[in-house]
Amino acid sequence: MIPALLTAVLLAGPASASSESPVAPAAGVATEARLDLNAADAASLAGLDGVGPGVADAIVSLREERGRLGSVEALRVLDLDEATLDALRAGTEVAVMPLVKTQGGKKYGSVDEVMAEFTGEPTITQVQQLAMNYSNTHPDMVARWLKASRSAFLLPRVDLKYRKDLYLNEDFDYIDDGGDQIRDTTTGDIDNNDVYEVKLQWNLQKLIMSSERIRVISESQDVAKLRDKTLEEVTRLFFDRRRHQIDMLLTPPTGLQDQIEAELRLQELTANLDAFTGGAFSAGLPAN
Repeated sequence: MIPALLTAVLLAGPASASSESPVAPAAGVATEARLDLNAADAASLAGLDGVGPGVADAIVSLREERGRLGSVEALRVLDLDEATLDALRAGTEVAVMPLVKTQGGKKYGSVDEVMAEFTGEPTITQVQQLAMNYSNTHPDMVARWLKASRSAFLLPRVDLKYRKDLYLNEDFDYIDDGGDQIRDTTTGDIDNNDVYEVKLQWNLQKLIMSSERIRVISESQDVAKLRDKTLEEVTRLFFDRRRHQIDMLLTPPTGLQDQIEAELRLQELTANLDAFTGGAFSAGLPAN
């Protein structure tokens, strides 16, 4: 009985193996995990088929520059070919960012969602323009100064003279009339001339390089230095204020004293920006 049973089992085994139905992986066998595109180091990325060390280093550099990669498609700026991109699609994934929940209950799942809270406020470019206009250091204004200094001596010096020439010409005949001489005018005419003189004079030396233009160039250099210092300070204040806003949004202070300090710091940074823009920064903030 036992040999017959073994024979039946052996005969049934090959028939089951030849079936066309897919064979499910055995329980407990783990599939190969894909790398997190925003967490994997260069060595791990370089280990993927079709991705070399050079590409891996470029990916890590781009990720550090941007802070986060949204997908493999973001790597197209590296001029990667489709084969390399396909290898990265197959071997990597982008993990979902964890939600950040604030004290007020609002949740943020991405950097864009957090930054969207400040959409209505002036941008850094707008604030820099406001600061340059208020401090009279805008490059357009300096360009107008230089243009005016070049054209200041294009017009000539004009001298205008007027003269009136009036002459009376007469011819006389003297007649002796019994001892008395009588003057008899025979002919007479009047010359009445208006004379105008116009003189135009250019100073060629000043046309080439005048003292006025030299002064403007010197002052424009001083203005450029002041503009650089102004923009540097305004940029620092702007992003100090933005970082403080984000801290207040994601990790709001709980105690009353901490809340007061946080609000005063925000008002201080806002007032500093107003000082550089003549109050235009606060005027551009959305109403609460």
